[in-house]
Amino acid sequence: MSDTMALVTVDGGTGEAAGALRDLAAAFRGAGLPVVHAVDTALVAAATSAPASELDVELLDAGGVQTLGPAELAVGLGTGGAFDATPLDAILRGLGVATVVVGGALPSPRVSASVREAELRGYRVLLATDELAVTLGAYLRAA
Repeated sequence: MSDTMALVTVDGGTGEAAGALRDLAAAFRGAGLPVVHAVDTALVAAATSAPASELDVELLDAGGVQTLGPAELAVGLGTGGAFDATPLDAILRGLGVATVVVGGALPSPRVSASVREAELRGYRVLLATDELAVTLGAYLRAA
């Protein structure tokens, strides 16, 4: 496994947390690092926002992976964490990822489960709190 780092967002978060997570995702994109969104398709189907309308709910519900941009993907989120019954582990291993930064609304059982699932699979894991998101985002933009 290489030293590649990836951001995994879980349900995207809301309010200020969503803003910090969006900024962190932009920093990852700018640094050419992978971003994978684990998306609750039931929430997406009910949403009317432009980003939500770009997602292929049928594909994600069927366990597929949607490409959103260079090194940016979406997977459907099951009942547990981002790794539970999704292709996320295979995607990250295929990209040579060793460190996973997990972000989402806190506190969240799905974010907690995603952190635990990543650790059990042998990844180094960082939880993207607001403070970490700002600091890591600044670091990636400066690199």
